[in-house]
Amino acid sequence: VLFDAVALLPGDKGIQKLARHSPVRDFISDAFAHCKFIGYNTAAEPLLESAGLAESKDDGCIEIDIIEDSCARFIERCRDLRYWPREDAVNKV
Repeated sequence: VLFDAVALLPGDKGIQKLARHSPVRDFISDAFAHCKFIGYNTAAEPLLESAGLAESKDDGCIEIDIIEDSCARFIERCRDLRYWPREDAVNKV
């Protein structure tokens, strides 16, 4: 295991180019498939869409904004190491 969670916090500049980059899509979809917690900001929506996850976001996908509580909520959720309820949905594909 190289990482336990992913935080997608890009800025708006260059996000469309990044979303078209296949290793980025693979990294995000692999994190989802391995039940990792995924934190993301509004600017990361194109990344989630390009990885095919826009409609698949679950409680293991936590929106992080500038409000301090959202960062604390993400960190708190990461203590579980994985979002195991996702496992059944991912294995059905």
